[in-house]
Order: sequence, then structure tokens, then C-alpha cells
Amino acid sequence: MSQAHMPTLTMASSRAFSLSLAALGIAAAFVAGRQSLVTNLERACTVGDTPYLDLCPPAQTPRQSATELKSEIAANPGDSRAYLRLAFAGGSATNAALLSAAARLAPSHPNVIAMQAAQALEGQDLPTAVGPLVSLVEHGYNDRAALVLARLIVSGRWQLLAEHLRPGTHWFKQVLAQMPNAQGSFAAALPLVVLGLDRGVFAPPELMPYVRQLKTSGAWGDAYSLWVALHKGASPILFNASFNHPFEEDGFDWELPSQQPIGRAGAIVARAADESRGSVLDIRFTGRPFAEPLIRQHLFLGPGRYRLQGDYKTAQLRIEQGLAWSLRCTASAVQAGKSAGLGDTANVWRPFEFVFSVPQDCGWVATLQLEAFAPLDATLGSRGRASFSALALQKLEH
Repeated sequence: MSQAHMPTLTMASSRAFSLSLAALGIAAAFVAGRQSLVTNLERACTVGDTPYLDLCPPAQTPRQSATELKSEIAANPGDSRAYLRLAFAGGSATNAALLSAAARLAPSHPNVIAMQAAQALEGQDLPTAVGPLVSLVEHGYNDRAALVLARLIVSGRWQLLAEHLRPGTHWFKQVLAQMPNAQGSFAAALPLVVLGLDRGVFAPPELMPYVRQLKTSGAWGDAYSLWVALHKGASPILFNASFNHPFEEDGFDWELPSQQPIGRAGAIVARAADESRGSVLDIRFTGRPFAEPLIRQHLFLGPGRYRLQGDYKTAQLRIEQGLAWSLRCTASAVQAGKSAGLGDTANVWRPFEFVFSVPQDCGWVATLQLEAFAPLDATLGSRGRASFSALALQKLEH
């Protein structure tokens, strides 16, 4: 794909809020949530639904004074539960001595990990904070930590997360799910997405749902950026133009938005094998009314003139004004152009050409689709068969 059609990925320096403000906001969120962590842990211990029951405080002493806890520690220096209670009772995540003792005795306890993260964030020591945050997300202890990591990505500090992106880990998927809540562009996470793909953290099909979500929300630039990343950094202006591959309908491939169950369909659209052409687009009309468009693809185009060309053949096609390719601006649904009607060819391959212009106000995304030249023909229904092969789309210089 030419550079003119590649999305621009804005980097860290252009983010809306500064690192210091982001760090303070993150720390505040953790400090504010510390008591809820304690409450959740106590409830979990009561109902017995945690994997760390041996670290739960005794049910008969849910609240103890600092003096009592210190007495317990003096009597039993290895009592991790008492250290945890005292650390939280101190009212500050920066009580380094207590936190250090609790971390030595119970390094995997989620409250200890959360306090380590909060301590680092309060001191704006982001590199130190990331490890505990990743651990919380990886082991499913805290959804807030995933949001914090998403905010770090949005603030441009994705490099801090890179060393924790390893095969077999799952935390990054949860962080990606929090990107909308972090109020930032999904493009900010693309460097980590590409790194994760290279390291085998996930396969491209696992990320395709994110492309669909971004398209649905109208974040076309982010959706296309992710799509390109999933296809090794390049994508032609018209994807799968020769219909050689199964359709990836979540992305920027051909979609069958109006496909109906075969028993009721007015048109059955699919890839098919042709003796002389290999894979082709095959459409069979059953006589019933058919929904439109028959097939479409969202295109990331800029303003200018373009030419779609290819080959088609039809057999016993009974449709008054034939089929037509059209281009619509996604933002406004305005039709930017429509080809001449493609009628019956007596089952012989013929070339076609469709030249159209994308206006300045069309936006970056337009939809190329196949439909009946006259809408009434779709309502009345048709019979016959149509095939398309070897499509190509190019931008014209003038």
C-alpha cells in the first residue's frame, strides 16, 4: 500500500496529558481504592472463594489496634497476617518498613502487590510500579490495575510494559479491553500489539474482534491501524481483490452484510472455484427479493480519482438494469459514484471499468459495494448467476 494510504500513528509526545499528571492520577486511584481491596479480601476470606486462604486474617479478629498487631509481631515475627494488617492500618502506602516486611513474608499476596504499586506510583517511580501492576492483572486480582496500565500506554509510556510482554501471559489482553475507559486512542497500544505478535503472545485472529469493536464505535483510523499491524504492516488498497482467501469479515476485507439463510435468500453470495479463473465471487439469484448490498468492503481512501476494474460474467441474468458497483462515503452515506449496469453476458467473461471520485468531505473511509443498478430490481427479485474475478483498484494521477 502506498504511503498516502497508510494511517499516521501519533506517538507519546502528542498525548493530551502530561506524565506527571497521569502518575498522580494513577496513584490517587490506588490510594483511594486501598480500603476496598481490604474489604474485598476480607469478604473473600469469609466466603472461602480465594486461592490464598492461608493468608487470610482470622475471622474472629477482623479489626485490631496497631498496638495489638505490634504485640503479635513481637511474639511471632513471622506472622505475615499481622504485618499486612499493620501495613494497612498505618494509613499510608509509603510505610516502607512494614511493606518490606509484608513483602518478604507474603510476596504473592494481592494486597501487598497493590501496596507496592501504590508506593511506586505515589513516588512517580513508574518503572517500579509496572511489575506489580502487571502481576495484579495477570493473576486476576484487580481490574483497576488494567486501567492504570492502559493509562500509562495512553500517556506514551508503553515501553515500560514491553519487558513484561512474554509468551503465555494474558494481562495485555485485559489492558487492551480497558483502552476505551482510558480515554485514549487505540493506536497508542499498536507498538505493543506488534511486539506481542512478534513474540507469539497472541495470534492475529485473537485481535480481530478489536478491529470489529473499533469499526463499530466509529474509530476507523484505529481500526485500520490495527488491521494493518495484523497483516505485517501492509495492506493493499483493495484487500483480497481476487477472492483467493476466505473473507475476514471483522476487518477490512469483503463483508456479506445482508446474507440470508439459503432457504429464504434472494441472492446466495460466496467464493467459488472456476476452472479458468481459480477463486471467484459467485452470486446465484433465486427469484426472491434480495437485500443490498450483496457484498461490500470498507476502504481507507483519501480524496481523488480512482479506477476499479476487473472481469465479470453472467448467465441467464434476469435483472432489468443489471448489477452495479457503487461507492458511498461512510461518514455521510452519500453516494460518490456508481458504475454502468452490468447485464447478461451469455456466460462469457467480459472486462468492466468503474472510475469514480472521492470528494474532500467524504472522510477517510468509503464503502465499495455491489448492488442492483435500480433499487426496484432488488425488491422484485431476479434469477440467474453472476461472477466477478481479478478486481483491481488504483488511484489515478489526474
